Amino acid sequence: MGEALQSLELSDYEPQLWSCLSCFCGLCVEGCPCYRATLKEVFTARGLSQVALAVLEGQLDIEEVPDWLLYACSGCRWCEWDCSMNTPKFIVEHGDRRTRVSGATIAELLRALRVEVGLVPRQIRDVLNSLVRYGNPYGLPRAKKARWVEELGAGLRKGQDTLLFVGSSVPFEDRAREMAEALTALLRLAGLDFGISGDEVDSGATARALGEEGLFAELVEHNKRLFEGHGIRRIICLSPHDYDAFTHYYGLEGVEIIHYTQVLYELISSGRLRPKKALRMRAVYHDPCYLGRRHGIYDEPRAVLSAIPGLELHEPRWTRERSFCCGGGGPGLFYDVPGLELHFLRAEQLAETGADMVAVACPLCKQMLDSAVKSKDYEVEVRGIEELLLAAL
Repeated sequence: MGEALQSLELSDYEPQLWSCLSCFCGLCVEGCPCYRATLKEVFTARGLSQVALAVLEGQLDIEEVPDWLLYACSGCRWCEWDCSMNTPKFIVEHGDRRTRVSGATIAELLRALRVEVGLVPRQIRDVLNSLVRYGNPYGLPRAKKARWVEELGAGLRKGQDTLLFVGSSVPFEDRAREMAEALTALLRLAGLDFGISGDEVDSGATARALGEEGLFAELVEHNKRLFEGHGIRRIICLSPHDYDAFTHYYGLEGVEIIHYTQVLYELISSGRLRPKKALRMRAVYHDPCYLGRRHGIYDEPRAVLSAIPGLELHEPRWTRERSFCCGGGGPGLFYDVPGLELHFLRAEQLAETGADMVAVACPLCKQMLDSAVKSKDYEVEVRGIEELLLAAL
């Protein structure tokens, strides 16, 4: 399991820091959401590399790195996707967390140093403590998830090898819960044999993003025991962040990891789900960073939306590989950096299309964008793809 975890320290990453600092191409700067919001290059991979090298060389103490810099990166992976240092064939085919140049990885490793000295902002400390005690970032008892699963009648039964992993936002956050309940209804209508475990905890994606590598490993171990104990062979993920964690860091041999939009595409293509009710709306789809740029899943979500009668699908200026981050990744859902309002910028880009519906495929994106459009009084709703599809059946 240790190899799959891809755990490392800042000193292990030094070659990538020098690669980034020696590059000077600036590709990581051009599309970095934090840079576009602030015009401060220190937020980019190239800027973070200079900070990290200064820490490694003893020129800067980790306690001197300001919180607004340390917790700004949302992990959107723009820099990782666009970096010229990540284009060699070997890196493209075999690159991992240790070998790829990535501003997200630099930020995670710097945060890990702060965790080691016990100096983290209160909001981050509270999230980490909640993950330790409850397995979710909200500080709510695990029993609440178990009750929700029981009330939904979707508990994982003996012999079921397909797990719907709803993630640590469900059922504790209402917007995420609505997505999970709509998806559960769709899978039932399609006759899919699956279950939800009331004993699942955070995939570890949250802990790693906040720099808690030890906690990340513990959460991975918990979930792997859960999967192995039930003989799980297929995991359907609600959140792209969980999908990413399972795919890259769990080392789950013989287990298919799939995002729910891919499942819905399969069910529509096979005729097991047939949307017939017209939804007369102008919709725009927001590509989640961890689904699109990180894993190249662009077409299936759009195909599901295109199968809904009456729905007119449009694209924003920043779309597909160049999609602009909603700001919900990394610490973004829990820690506000002054002047860094990525969700407002993304909401504006989506609203300018004239759409009356924003379709999302990630519970974090739904939370961020729903909050943004309501704060700005945009005449647009934010709904999960599964919620729209269910309304069309």
